[in-house]
Amino acid sequence: MKKQITLISITLLFSIISQSPSWAGKVLERIKETGVITAGARKDAIPFGYINDKGQWVGYSLDMLELIRQQTEKQLGKPIKLQLVEVTPQNRFEKLKNGSIDLECGSTTFTWNREKEIDFSVSYFASGTQILTKKGSGLNEVESLAGKRIGVISETTNERVIKSQQSAAQLVTVKDRLDGLKKLEAGEIDGFASDGIVLEGLKKTTANANNLEIVPNYPYQYESYACTLPHDESQWRDLVNYSLIKFMEGIVTDEPNTVRIFDKWFGEDGEVPYSRETINSYFQGIVNTYEWIPILEY
Repeated sequence: MKKQITLISITLLFSIISQSPSWAGKVLERIKETGVITAGARKDAIPFGYINDKGQWVGYSLDMLELIRQQTEKQLGKPIKLQLVEVTPQNRFEKLKNGSIDLECGSTTFTWNREKEIDFSVSYFASGTQILTKKGSGLNEVESLAGKRIGVISETTNERVIKSQQSAAQLVTVKDRLDGLKKLEAGEIDGFASDGIVLEGLKKTTANANNLEIVPNYPYQYESYACTLPHDESQWRDLVNYSLIKFMEGIVTDEPNTVRIFDKWFGEDGEVPYSRETINSYFQGIVNTYEWIPILEY
């Protein structure tokens, strides 16, 4: 029940944020002129954005970017290419503000402070801060983090959550998620804090997966993933939101091609299995705050 209430709260939050007015349209005009969407993405966020064993940049968020590209192409009536740029927690918002990228879709979560600098799309996934640790570490309760070395990536909500939940934890800054895993396996830290769904993906990259666990059972704090966009670009934000809402509506109504995208990453045989029942409820709440898109649009 606690999990369901939290997800509903996040849904309502994003419905309010996404409907705030803005009037400029420079980004969409630039895309129409150049025929290119320049998008930021992560390379260390399995299954949202990463490099696979074939050297290809793949992930759930990359599929969302492709849907946005297709919708942009349809709306502008001309071929549109997608140009990917790697971003990090430290540079992703600056790249949006200085015009280096038109949007970023990775594993970025909403905060009110971030909203002061950039805009957010509707949410297209939800997760929350948990800890990857060695089995038997005893880090199952927030009290157990006191005095423990917990790896965090700087300027992330995970860092903030651990600080607020247990100020006595010894935070150790790591470069990225792979560095966090490396330091954990080497015994340099007692746990690595990140989003639970991404930790599940990270865990699969190591031969020592059976010796690792993700704690606690439920995140310390739930958060919503969304694409980030430049401030005051309502036309561009509306196009992005339309693309994401159409996808979520397809999941809720079991549209085969749409479900296939979700199942590739989160189905029973996907990269990181995730409950369809949970995500359907979450998506349903978001879709219900908008006008339903006619089935002929799929």
